Amino acid sequence: MRTHWLRITGGLVGTAAVLLMIFANQLGLESFPSWGVRRSAILLIGAFLLVTTLFYREDNFIGKILHSADGRFYVALMILNAGMVFIYLWFATTGILKSMPSETNYFDLQANAFAKGQLELDIQPDPALLAFTDTSLYEPENRIGIPVLWDATLYNGKYYLYWGPTPALVLTVVKLFHKPDVGDKLLGLLFLVGTLLFLNLTILELWRRHFPHIPHWAVLAAVAFAGLVNPMPYVLVEGRVYEAAIIAAQFFLVGGFYFLLPAFAQPSLPRLTLSGAFFVLSIGSRTTILPAVGLVSIVILIWAFQTQRQRMLPVLLAFAIPIAMGGAAYAGYNYARFGSFTEFGYSYQLTSYNLYEKMDQTFAVEYIPPNLYKTLFNPLEQREVFPRIFPTRWAGPEWLTNYKPKMYLTFTENITGLFISSPFILFALLAFIKPRQELRWVTASITLAFVAVFFTLQAFFFVAMRYLLDALPSLVLLTVVGFWHGFEIIKNKKAFIIIATLFLLHTITVSLVISYSGNLESFRILNPDLVQRLTWTFNGLFK
Repeated sequence: MRTHWLRITGGLVGTAAVLLMIFANQLGLESFPSWGVRRSAILLIGAFLLVTTLFYREDNFIGKILHSADGRFYVALMILNAGMVFIYLWFATTGILKSMPSETNYFDLQANAFAKGQLELDIQPDPALLAFTDTSLYEPENRIGIPVLWDATLYNGKYYLYWGPTPALVLTVVKLFHKPDVGDKLLGLLFLVGTLLFLNLTILELWRRHFPHIPHWAVLAAVAFAGLVNPMPYVLVEGRVYEAAIIAAQFFLVGGFYFLLPAFAQPSLPRLTLSGAFFVLSIGSRTTILPAVGLVSIVILIWAFQTQRQRMLPVLLAFAIPIAMGGAAYAGYNYARFGSFTEFGYSYQLTSYNLYEKMDQTFAVEYIPPNLYKTLFNPLEQREVFPRIFPTRWAGPEWLTNYKPKMYLTFTENITGLFISSPFILFALLAFIKPRQELRWVTASITLAFVAVFFTLQAFFFVAMRYLLDALPSLVLLTVVGFWHGFEIIKNKKAFIIIATLFLLHTITVSLVISYSGNLESFRILNPDLVQRLTWTFNGLFK
């Protein structure tokens, strides 16, 4: 009887949702004739409910799913991921859910250039820029009043991009079927959803292969953490070429891990080949991934020598050939543009600094102390008005504030320390307490990838919130391993679960709040009505 009424209710709700969305304009529910994200999502949810209730039977496919623990788990996993994708859309559209304004479209420009068979962008530099006959062009003060393509590379009178070519190559294929311009924000959103997908697949693979005793709720908790940890939603609000490049690199890096990690337990030449291909595409999106791939390659070399001696050569070649081919292609790409295999275009940027003269100062060991403080401990600013907590540029001790080596920038962009915003990551430490032997290659590869990216960024002359995403997906996988391993080594299970729940709730809540507060100016410009409604509502509730 209960099932009968649930079917009736689901059918009525689904039918109502479908009809209301189809006739939304006639009913005055929508003022725009075009279908936005919100309207499309409600229609799909309604259609799903309607189809499910119409075709449900206890003994058919739908019934078996809903009446089994595994089936309900996968339904819950789908709903969780759909909710997270909706959150991504909400932040990417600044709550509008109808349009996605993009500040930059640099990868689209590069894709159009590739489609024409050229490497330079199809944009003519201002004649005043071409009038420079020496490197004084790269001094910002000398370009005052001259229009430039900001942060692009200008070399021999042509514009190039220093960002890696991988996202533009992907977009070039897309533009064979979709001619309109694609903004960097949309590209970043798609890559972030893809990263979420690979994180799901990798987490499920780790669960099935190494942690089958872990309960379903702990798997869902791990996926929620992976999808919503700061700065996953944060980077979508601005969603410029800077964020898109980072997100694309993580899509390919996590994809590489998805293919690699099972190969440690069950060697597979196709998986190793795909892993190598994804890793080199990650480097092609963001060159700071190179040290991580280098260290992971060393782990694979040691693993093959110790466990795969009889077929070590084909195993190593399967992984190394795509990387070698991609590396050679990237070097050739650089040489064709700048006459140097190792010049990526950084030195010729038209930016706020003369990097042509200061390129050797962009990375330095002296920058690590203040960057470590920012990345790990920089606190949140508390205010009396909604949303109460805000990320801040710098709130470090005075002795570190006055520490200004070389060209280091103390006050740059907002950033919140990982230990402040995301205490759930502390469970990563449990992965190294009484570690399981069969997990040593998995743990080693993920750990070294995280350490390599993390400390590469700490040596840069400034850090920002988006840079956290360079290291987060690797740290997420390590945290999931540590979290699940904690069920095996922590005797007081109840206390462990309570602490894990509190840490997870804090991590997700702070991530969502600062994704809004840290981008409040963008929300005020693009969706002032939403800001006003949220402010009035929450200030009224918490007076």
